[in-house]
Amino acid sequence: MARTQFIKNAWYVAAWSSEIIDAPQLAKIIGEPLVLFRKTDGEIVALSDTCPHRFAPLHMGKVIDDVIECGYHGLRFGASGKCVHNPVGNGAIPSAARVRSFAVVERDSLIWVWMGAAELADPGKIIDFPWLNDRDNLCMTADHSMHQSIYYELIIDNLLDLAHGAFLHPTTLGSEAVMKGKTKIRQDGDRIYYDRWNPDGEPATLFTLTGAVQPGTRVDYWNDMRWDAPGNFYLEVGVTETGCPRDKGHYMGSVHLLTPVDEETTIYRWILFRNFAKSDDGITKSLEALVNVAFRQEDEPMVKAVHQRMAGRDFWDMEPLILPGDKAAILARRTISRLLESEADLLLTDPVLQEV
Repeated sequence: MARTQFIKNAWYVAAWSSEIIDAPQLAKIIGEPLVLFRKTDGEIVALSDTCPHRFAPLHMGKVIDDVIECGYHGLRFGASGKCVHNPVGNGAIPSAARVRSFAVVERDSLIWVWMGAAELADPGKIIDFPWLNDRDNLCMTADHSMHQSIYYELIIDNLLDLAHGAFLHPTTLGSEAVMKGKTKIRQDGDRIYYDRWNPDGEPATLFTLTGAVQPGTRVDYWNDMRWDAPGNFYLEVGVTETGCPRDKGHYMGSVHLLTPVDEETTIYRWILFRNFAKSDDGITKSLEALVNVAFRQEDEPMVKAVHQRMAGRDFWDMEPLILPGDKAAILARRTISRLLESEADLLLTDPVLQEV
């Protein structure tokens, strides 16, 4: 059996705010191509990227007076998706000349798009990342985006498996302290907390590189991960000298946002921030380089190999061996399955939603 469909009734990150400036941009989410553009008042518009006339990609056109003009025949579409200008013939606009408009919210330097039924779009369900607005007190890296040829649930598996760091990231993110760590996992609705406390061990390179601790120092090391369906993570990692309280140590936070493009591709957005050495740009650049190695040269090749080996087969159909450390990832998979089942039930009982 092949993998199932994606969750539609959810907010997905379509772009960093910094990516949508003047020109229209393509954003493909769960198989649906969208065009994003910014109006003169700063408002973001998200429309289906396919012109209904000859199916040209609208993002190849241009924005004129706060509407998008198709680059093929000049039809223009407003924020509602309705055609507002036809340059051909007498200018009559057929009633079918419209594209789908998507609910969109810009928050925390991110652009969120609701991919499901418009009447169910609730901005209150968007996951808040307040750290991204605290640039006066935290030192931020740049906004990063990685296109990965990996099904998004496999990346979720990886991020909710903090124990793999000792093997896959021995000289970057991991340390031997992780192997004897104490894990606490709990679920609250569609959110999962995966906290790992690693006492009295060697610090990871991530912290010695920055000068937070000296090599050879014994530390208590924590990794606290939070996941919100379908693919939104906040991770805090920190160290303190062995036996000292956490609030006396140093920490780094990071946001990880997975946007499924389709079953073969995921856009993985991330940003890292810290509460120490905040004015040292050299440390920031070194951290970015280190994390890029961990993600691009360590995680990505391994998870991509898993994706290729599975060859589109369903995870459970392959009868995986489940270990105790897999609990958080399994809870996430079950949560996604439950949300998919809820959507299917909703479609069966609401004929209006069947049209979406």
